[in-house]
Amino acid sequence: MNRTALSFMVVVVMVFAGLANAATPLNAIFSVDNPAGNTGGARVRVVHASPDAPAVDVWVNAAPAFTNVPFEAITPFATLPAGTYNVKVVPAGATTPVVIEADLTLGDGTDYTVIATNKLAMISAQILTATGGAPTAGNAWVRFFHASPDAPAVDIAVAGGAVLFPNVAFQQGTAYLPVPAGTYDLEARVAGTQTVALSIPGVALADGEVYTAYATGLLADVGALSNFSFIQIAARGQGNPGTMWKTDVDVQNSGMSTAKFKYLWLPRDTDNSQPTASQEFTLEPGKALRHTDVLNAAFGVTDQTNAFGALAVISDSNKLLFYSRTYNRSMSGSMASFGQGVPGLSAAQLIPANTKKRLLFFTQSADYRSNIGLLNGTGSPIVVMWERFTADGMKVGEGSAELPAWGNAQLNQVFSGEAPTAAAYIDVWTETPNGAFAAHGSVLDNRTSDPITVLPQ
Repeated sequence: MNRTALSFMVVVVMVFAGLANAATPLNAIFSVDNPAGNTGGARVRVVHASPDAPAVDVWVNAAPAFTNVPFEAITPFATLPAGTYNVKVVPAGATTPVVIEADLTLGDGTDYTVIATNKLAMISAQILTATGGAPTAGNAWVRFFHASPDAPAVDIAVAGGAVLFPNVAFQQGTAYLPVPAGTYDLEARVAGTQTVALSIPGVALADGEVYTAYATGLLADVGALSNFSFIQIAARGQGNPGTMWKTDVDVQNSGMSTAKFKYLWLPRDTDNSQPTASQEFTLEPGKALRHTDVLNAAFGVTDQTNAFGALAVISDSNKLLFYSRTYNRSMSGSMASFGQGVPGLSAAQLIPANTKKRLLFFTQSADYRSNIGLLNGTGSPIVVMWERFTADGMKVGEGSAELPAWGNAQLNQVFSGEAPTAAAYIDVWTETPNGAFAAHGSVLDNRTSDPITVLPQ
């Protein structure tokens, strides 16, 4: 790893007001570097890898350069003339406190990656540089930076195979390594051992591309709670006049050992890079529990708040099963409830990058409306794309949704332009490297808002 000789002044702030009860398990994120794309001047970007720090703004020479950068986000490059610049990092939307201040001397033709590392109380900036060059035909370049404060030194290896980067300690990085283009299952092992600290499956390295991989998050957050699951719909809020949407969740421990788990609340249309976590729950083997009105039971959401989104679950067991029911009923209790059941998904059941799935059974008419829901199953932004088709196979539209970290969105009445129509369908996929997401459709009766769930095939 090349480092610049920079003079850093780090201002440490012990507490940010309003910091969420965040879960930041050990993770891997990737940047596409393209040093050959630097045709002159200096290029600078920022990686937010401080697991307990909130979203930040980055100021260069007293002007905002990057705003609202959340944990595990990687900004685009900004191009600057060679020279010395003052860089400050502050909480998003504020000018104080300054948590990092650095005077950076930038040279022509060089790319600089400024990485905010360590926990907030000891936050510091580390620099990676790159200057020109590109892989030979058929190869990619990849390097690695260790940004997990509580993880030991690691070996980065092909799963079950050879070590690529040995004995990389916290806040250390490597030089670029040429690797044949392809898709790899990688793993971070405790250095010098076969103990896997983090599995990194399905890493796609394209011919001619240049990448940096970053280990982020906290091993402590993985330690006991390393298994991710997702509940695609969670609601507590106003429906049709006089009605309220709520969600119940059943959890069943199909394993032979007592399991621990927490819910993470993922509000709709929000960057959830620092999700609010529930208390920890314990479930004995073979037993089940039901969290009736889960957003109230686990997060204290009241009748005065409209809360719509999804849930993630972190657990120390891969044997937990989840099922949810989201339903609409009158506030007075005078009418029956109408609802839809949705099974929980493990992280392995998400739709991976470059895999197309189809949602069927869409209807749009005076009697019915159809929506789709999308959930980003990663801690980095992704783009989900779709194409819409009518029953005769004619493509009638296409589009995309940018989903922030752990973000989710609902697209309403997706065939309103083709009404009346029935038996319509939608293809969904992502091309974001290492992206993974969940998708579902809902078809609702316009008179009652009674929904049915459509799962992808």
